[in-house]
Amino acid sequence: MSQINFLDKPIFSFFDSISNEKPNDCALIQMENSHCITWNHMKEMSNKIANWINSISKNSQILFACHNTVDAVIGLIGIMKSGNPAVLIDPLTISEDLKQEIEGKNIKTAVVSWQFFEREKETLKKEGIENVLIVDGQVKEEENINIYYIKDVLSFDKNYENKDLNLDDISVVMYYAGIAGRTMQTYHTYRGLSHAVQALSKTINFDFIPNSLVISPITHVLGLQISLLTPLFNKGRAIMTSRWDSKLTMKTLKLYNINFISAAPLVFDSLIDSIEKSNEDFKNTLRLGISAGAPLKPETQDKFYKIFSSPLVQAYGMTEAWVVSYQPKEYFEIKNTLGLPLYGVEIKVVSPDDPSKELGKNQVGELLVKSSWIMKGYEDDNETKKAFYNGFLKTGDLVLIDDKGFLYFKGVKKRMLKYKAYPIFPKDLESILLTHYAVKEAFVFGEKDPDVGELPVAKVVLKEDYKGKIKEEELINYVNSKVAFYKKLRKVYFVDSL
Repeated sequence: MSQINFLDKPIFSFFDSISNEKPNDCALIQMENSHCITWNHMKEMSNKIANWINSISKNSQILFACHNTVDAVIGLIGIMKSGNPAVLIDPLTISEDLKQEIEGKNIKTAVVSWQFFEREKETLKKEGIENVLIVDGQVKEEENINIYYIKDVLSFDKNYENKDLNLDDISVVMYYAGIAGRTMQTYHTYRGLSHAVQALSKTINFDFIPNSLVISPITHVLGLQISLLTPLFNKGRAIMTSRWDSKLTMKTLKLYNINFISAAPLVFDSLIDSIEKSNEDFKNTLRLGISAGAPLKPETQDKFYKIFSSPLVQAYGMTEAWVVSYQPKEYFEIKNTLGLPLYGVEIKVVSPDDPSKELGKNQVGELLVKSSWIMKGYEDDNETKKAFYNGFLKTGDLVLIDDKGFLYFKGVKKRMLKYKAYPIFPKDLESILLTHYAVKEAFVFGEKDPDVGELPVAKVVLKEDYKGKIKEEELINYVNSKVAFYKKLRKVYFVDSL
């Protein structure tokens, strides 16, 4: 697609401008209790949070691990306004995973949900977290850690100072480095995030004001860029839901005038199933659905259109690149496509073995992408160098481009599994297995499952002294006690060699 002229402003500055246009309109609504945050309230509260953060922490990473709530959004925007990088961690992350993600990062301040804090407070304290802002609920007071609540921050008197940010500074830090094949920090700039949202907005070209249901975690690309920031950028509103409930969603689609949903395919399957069982009429409620994170079944697209009389299309992106392709709604009848490149995206399909060899139409090769919003890099400089070729990001995904320019997913070159659209890196699970006293070698891979995508399983070579003495269940439980639900090992196969 052709180029566009981007406005070089941080994403939150667009929101502040909108708050001047419609200060008393709801920008955010909590689906579960109808709590509304107006545009003006969002601006003022995020300013207060930015002030609070700058009073205790400057030029350092701020941990953000929150469920999808209206106050969590305000907390995230506040971190962005403070000029400190927001380190986005899925709130389902537990123990060993969390330690790996924040160890050695010198993070002193965190903005988190109460459930995350109560479960992970010991890890947070061990890793040096000193100040914690709880954006929802109450927690027990803890030694060696300062607990704050939204009400404490709102009483902060100092006026917000609009910082003169360097747009090439790091704004958001994300994990799940799919191209590198292991969990590590991925850096995105203020400019990059802003350009990513502007490009997606231009490409979608909304012909309605989007009232978006935010289902996917806002610590991931799908939830943050597509579901939250892009609708707000288009002067819409975000309806936050802290947990997916298809029946509750069905009941509230009309109540909140929800007309836009972006989610993983399984969410759409669940919603469609609930609606079909209800026999209610939902035509002309949802105006657009965007699926991402996993392949979308043609029958899901067909059922969606039958129910809503509106298209369900696919988008494609990754942690390192935000969204890079989108299926325009006028082409919604095309099945299994990842769509066309976004405005401002250059692509190449090259030989999986030699990125210098560009392939032609209808040939399967590795997708390379280039845009102004590609990651600044990883925390590991060597991995950053390996991820690029002549300015293009090597996605590790195999695709085909047809004669009309549409992209089709054909597999992966990188080592990564997908469980319910969640990325899983085998190296992470292998590292945990190798810490068990009985394990000599380990190899994790995916077994296909039609309902969830892939199930992580492992081949394990035991040390000689432990052969015949360790059961599979012991290793499964050992790993699963340290990882989030979607990373859990399902099987272990004992082998003599890998």
